[in-house]
Amino acid sequence: MAFRKNYETLVIQRQLTTVFRPGNRLYPNFRGYKPREIITARIIEKPGDDERQIAPIFNEIRIPVLIAEIHALNIHDLTPSHFAGSSPDVQNISDLISHLEYIYGTPITAYNNQVTRIHFKYLDCPDQSSAEHLLESTLQD
Repeated sequence: MAFRKNYETLVIQRQLTTVFRPGNRLYPNFRGYKPREIITARIIEKPGDDERQIAPIFNEIRIPVLIAEIHALNIHDLTPSHFAGSSPDVQNISDLISHLEYIYGTPITAYNNQVTRIHFKYLDCPDQSSAEHLLESTLQD
């Protein structure tokens, strides 16, 4: 999961736990995730460009996270509780629309007003086997 450089401190301090992406990002859709999937949070140093097939450049930060919840929703159905754990600049529907349209350069209507809300938990583990063990214990809680 990629984060813009301006969110690096929030990620390092583990304050950012909810993100929104345009469209349906449920697996097997493009760049989709599954509930309980363990992925790596990374920080973008230089954004890429999908249309021109230019990959982003990431810094050295790599933090394992667990996808705790993921839902595709109509952006107009979001409530204040959906924004818990989101960045300070994305705390309501209006902020979210502006944010997504700025980042992706496409109106949210091009995605049929659909967004995916992803809530995740930070994991502190050095390798995949530790992550899998941590996942098992997290699911039992």
